Amino acid sequence: MVVLACSGCSAAGELADHTARRLQKLGVARMSCLAGVGGRIPSITNTVRNAPGILMIDGCQLECGAHVLRNAGFTDFKQLKLHELSVRKYDSGRVDESEVARLAEAAQRVLNEPAKHSIS
Repeated sequence: MVVLACSGCSAAGELADHTARRLQKLGVARMSCLAGVGGRIPSITNTVRNAPGILMIDGCQLECGAHVLRNAGFTDFKQLKLHELSVRKYDSGRVDESEVARLAEAAQRVLNEPAKHSIS
């Protein structure tokens, strides 16, 4: 499983990044580079394309990460939308590790859900 995070320029993006890193640390998924997918870097795009599954973690309601994946031709991926889990885009302050743990648990629940197939 590959996990990507829309790290953005907000606190929500920072939480998305920390959540993806937590999943990697737990051995649940391997983190890859969303910017590399958007930039069509062959080695990164191939890593994502050849992964057994993709989890996109988007911080805010704009869901930029999912848009990047779709624009790069990826339609079969799971998505964790932090804004649906009460994460506010511009909350500031230090990253709360208990919040990261809560979001990582939510991500693992998403990974255990049946795949939703979309057609583009």
